[in-house]
Amino acid sequence: QSLTVSRAPYPVLSYPILNRTRFYHSLGPVSRVARIQYRGVLRPSSSAESEELAVHLYPGAVTVQGVLRRKTVLKEGKKPTVASWTKYWAALCGTQLYYYAAKSLKATERKHFKSASNKSVCVVGLMAMMADDPEHPDVFLLTDSEHGNTYKYQAGNRMNALLWFKHLSAACQRNRQQVPANLMSFE
Repeated sequence: QSLTVSRAPYPVLSYPILNRTRFYHSLGPVSRVARIQYRGVLRPSSSAESEELAVHLYPGAVTVQGVLRRKTVLKEGKKPTVASWTKYWAALCGTQLYYYAAKSLKATERKHFKSASNKSVCVVGLMAMMADDPEHPDVFLLTDSEHGNTYKYQAGNRMNALLWFKHLSAACQRNRQQVPANLMSFE
């Protein structure tokens, strides 16, 4: 819905009617779901998310989900010979990042992606960072320095990228083993 204001001969202006549900829809393809532990059913925080979750139940509480395009920057410390963007529906559940392949090139909603995850990655110990590129404010990076892998992600807009970055950063820091103060580290 939008509120239309018109006064001749001035141009017609359209203003979105803002409410909580509308705000989340304006974020684009990213959805936020209430953090409720998995007990057979996830309880979404809006009816639109109900439809998305009805397609597939995730094996945990969904922190953030939506369409991401991914490109490999480094694989085992080396640049790949061919690096192209691949579109996925991605869901961060706790510390697991699940990827769902697109059924078509124009996939934009959850129903346009496969119902079963074709890949999942534990993000604990990885590092998320926003890309420093003013021409592409919707880009963030996820790096696994232990294995020499770096992936670049496009989130559609800066707000979505910041949302993913925030939640991925928190997940990357979870359950990290701290070296006791009385032990030496040679790193």
